[in-house]
Amino acid sequence: MARICETCGKGNLKGNLVPRGIGNRVTRRTITHKRPNLRVKRIKIGSTKIKLKLCASCLKKLKKEGVIKPYSAAK
Repeated sequence: MARICETCGKGNLKGNLVPRGIGNRVTRRTITHKRPNLRVKRIKIGSTKIKLKLCASCLKKLKKEGVIKPYSAAK
């Protein structure tokens, strides 16, 4: 549960990278791992502060909705 977005549940993706071989034979196969772009943010809801792991797309949505203030406006 370490590399999962806490709002949308986006996690690791795993797949095969299969390059072309000789004819129809596959000469080698590599397992690829795609990981989400996670950020740790502290969000103030009411009077309590919560620490969340958010992916970049969820962070962008929360900034657009006004839940999280942009960095320049926080000063």
